[in-house]
Amino acid sequence: MKKIQIGGIELSNKNNDHVDLMAQIYQDFEKNEDMKSNPGFGKPLPKNLFKGDVYQNFLNTAKNAGYLPPWIKEQKEIKEKLSALLPFIEENSAEAKIANMIAEINEKIKKYNKMCPPQMQRGMINADNVRKQYELWH
Repeated sequence: MKKIQIGGIELSNKNNDHVDLMAQIYQDFEKNEDMKSNPGFGKPLPKNLFKGDVYQNFLNTAKNAGYLPPWIKEQKEIKEKLSALLPFIEENSAEAKIANMIAEINEKIKKYNKMCPPQMQRGMINADNVRKQYELWH
């Protein structure tokens, strides 16, 4: 039997060939009864979980479990930055300041678009469409 240690986890391989890391981790997890300490252990999944809009059901389940996708965090930051930009636009403040803020927001939008589902991607902003984009993001 071949034994390998990866990241503090000892893996054993009876056949001296392929080591299935995930299967080994799962088996160790079961042995230590860590699974039973999971708050959802033994509870049935909701019957409507795979009916209707599966993606929306996933989001609701993940939200109830306390999971927040990284693109949601990015979305919140973009909303905050748009809120901070609007007063400068309305007061006709320094164009350089507005241009810098718009460039920073557009970088965040690019990052957001790479992370989020395709149907939730948004367009870039400019000085002419800030108010409209503010409405779309809020």
